[in-house]
Amino acid sequence: MKLYRAVIRFLRIINELYFVETRSTGLEHVPGKGPVILAANHPGSILDSIVLATQVSRTINYLARSGLFRYRPLAALFKRLGAVPIYRSHETADSMQRNEEVFAKVHELLDAGGCIGIFPEGRNSPPTQIGPLRKGAARIALSAEARHDGKLGLVVVPVGVNFENRGFLMSAVLLRFGAPIAVSDYLDQYRKDPSGALTGLTEDIRHALSQQVLTIEDVRLGQLVDELAAVFGDELGRRFETGSDAAGKAPPRQRPIKRWLWKLAAWYRRSTPESGRAFVRRMHSRQHIRDVLVAAWQVKPRRVVALRNRLERYKDHLRQTELREALGHAFEEPVRQRLIRLRMTLYSVLMAPIALFGLVHNIVPYLVARGLGRLGSDEAVRAFTLFGSGVLAFAGAYTLIGYGLWQHTELTLPQTLLYIAALPPTGFAALRYRRNVLIYRDRILVRTIFWNRRELVDLLRRERRLLHEEFLALAEATR
Repeated sequence: MKLYRAVIRFLRIINELYFVETRSTGLEHVPGKGPVILAANHPGSILDSIVLATQVSRTINYLARSGLFRYRPLAALFKRLGAVPIYRSHETADSMQRNEEVFAKVHELLDAGGCIGIFPEGRNSPPTQIGPLRKGAARIALSAEARHDGKLGLVVVPVGVNFENRGFLMSAVLLRFGAPIAVSDYLDQYRKDPSGALTGLTEDIRHALSQQVLTIEDVRLGQLVDELAAVFGDELGRRFETGSDAAGKAPPRQRPIKRWLWKLAAWYRRSTPESGRAFVRRMHSRQHIRDVLVAAWQVKPRRVVALRNRLERYKDHLRQTELREALGHAFEEPVRQRLIRLRMTLYSVLMAPIALFGLVHNIVPYLVARGLGRLGSDEAVRAFTLFGSGVLAFAGAYTLIGYGLWQHTELTLPQTLLYIAALPPTGFAALRYRRNVLIYRDRILVRTIFWNRRELVDLLRRERRLLHEEFLALAEATR
């Protein structure tokens, strides 16, 4: 599968340039060899398969709807990449006969110890939810294991694809791989009651998948999750941080040339190990908040309403003050906090020219890509449209800028290439600058120099503490 490897290497580069952050947890649950089915949710259309393939070292043979194979050039490419079409009754009259051939192909791949990628929902996930799962994944798994009398060793690994904001250009994405489900455990029931075994395995896959995906059953609860996550930041997610997450992995030994190239490539990176861990903590924090609120809404809805009302009061007071802490408090805090404030103040001043340079050169393709992405009627389709239009818009803009500089300025070709090479990192610097200023604006002294409103700030601190305590009490009550 040389073509598959080449395409994945290219897509990894695109992912690095497109996503602000890409993280994976639980990859150790994917066996290095042997038959496996990766069962993932489907929030971002084709984008999900791209992200998943770039994070898993094994070759993934995706099951995809036959509509993607309508055009011969695309069909030839997808088949060369190992994709297998699934036929639906409304798409073709002989879907059952064709799917028998599909099952035979999948069984052949699993018999050879292959890796199958499938989206059991059969369609794009509805906003903030996991859709009903079809029984196709369970049927394939059980029939394959039954053919080998339970000795195939097939497992199903649930994969949660979590976009921080799937409708936002250059979002962050977290893949969470859950514990594998051994298909042989269902084989005895499958022999006695095939329908019951299919239903049972499908339900277990759905349950395992729901543990890896941020799903919100109620839109108002979803809004409350977002707002509480913004207030609490990543502090709730710290309780889920493992030792390996906190320390990071030691880099493998590399040859000097490759090590030098990796150091050069690191100059382009927008994220640090700490920012990556903070992103994972935010996602864990959001999921914990979601789990608590969904459980509480079933048994203690009045307390959820009271929590929402307290949050609204806190937001009202926050809007009135337009700051979180006054400058006078900065000098009453420990030295470490004052140093953080000084660092963020210096960052906001010194990084402003670089961020401005990145903004000027990247704002037009950014707006073009965002405008094209909004043309999609479905949220999941918009996510993939944003990805595709973003790649084309930025590549086209950089090409035009480079051509213009080379033809109409005195810059040499190497100087022009160096100028173009500076555009992606400065563009990401502009995005990160905006994000950091919004997140840490309470620690930037320049904007608080004229403020001294201790009573109102103390009120905000007290309300935030009470909000946090009330949430923790609600979490304890729903255990």
